Amino acid sequence: APCTLGGNIQDIQEKLEEHIMALNQMNAMRYVTPFKSEVTEKTSLLADVQDIIEKWLKVQTLWTNLVSVFTSGDIAKQMPTESKKFKNIDKQWLKIMERANEQKNVI
Repeated sequence: APCTLGGNIQDIQEKLEEHIMALNQMNAMRYVTPFKSEVTEKTSLLADVQDIIEKWLKVQTLWTNLVSVFTSGDIAKQMPTESKKFKNIDKQWLKIMERANEQKNVI
């Protein structure tokens, strides 16, 4: 079974969006001047995290499709070498995903 990003990813994405909007609002305030570089830096960091999560989810979807292709009996029989290689790579992918899930903080 594929290993995916843990927790309710929608909640995480919503929180990211909320924090990015709050930082953008702060950046528009006239009192932000002494902190402008920090606010801009944090906004950029959260936008990067948001982008990474979106790409990660896309990769997971594509990976799930690949798993179904390479684990079906017909493909495994027709392409035994490729299926074996994919099985090994899939094990590595699962380890990466497990380590990622162990990390509670992204920043």
